[in-house]
Formats: sequence, structure tokens, C-alpha cells
Amino acid sequence: MRLDPGDPEREGKVERVFALIRQDIRDEEDLVLPRVQEALDDARLRRLGAAWETVRRAAPTHPHPVVPRRPPGNALPGVPLSLYDRIRDGLGPARPSAVVRRGRTGLTELAGLLVSAAVAAIVRKRR
Repeated sequence: MRLDPGDPEREGKVERVFALIRQDIRDEEDLVLPRVQEALDDARLRRLGAAWETVRRAAPTHPHPVVPRRPPGNALPGVPLSLYDRIRDGLGPARPSAVVRRGRTGLTELAGLLVSAAVAAIVRKRR
């Protein structure tokens, strides 16, 4: 859903969305996380935390609308897109020069090739 800047109901919709987000965060902190702490011993909690950190560091840092939402399609492009995103993040918010733009195009092509190769490998494996 897109919110038109001229929509008179936009401000109310934005406020409702943020209220829902704040409630979701409270629910996780007050309900979900205490239950996880009760259910798992300290060693498992540490392993879970390490696994979460590994996944977080390998995940893309920007949305990629063309990536599927369900496994395995959502996981396959994660590593090359993460690499692409982190390089792009490292370039900073400054307006890129023509050289940097060409570099980004090359990175996009590389990420596309890596994703295509990963998908092709899975398709071959399933046959």
C-alpha cells in the first residue's frame, strides 16, 4: 500500500502503523522473549543468539522486491545480495560518480549471475 503525500488520512494511517509496530515490540519483549528464556537453558540461548547474529550479518541490508518470500527462493540470493548491499552501503549516500555507477552495475550483474547459478544448481539437484 502506498500512501499519497496529499492524502488527508495519511498522518492517521502512519500513526496507526507506528502504534502497531510499538505494540509488536512490546509483545515480543514482554511475552515472547521471557517464554524463550524459560524454555531454553543458557547454553541453548547462547547458541541461538550466535546463530541469529550469523544470519543477521549474512542478510541483505536493503529490500529486494523481486526475491521470493518463501524458502528456498528467499535464502538463495541472500549471500550475493548481502555482499552487494554492504558494498553499496560502503559507498555512502553521496551522489555516485559515473565510475561508481558503472561499478554498481557490475555488482548488480555479478549478484544476478551468482543468484542465477545458485538457482540453477538447486534445479539440477532436484532432478
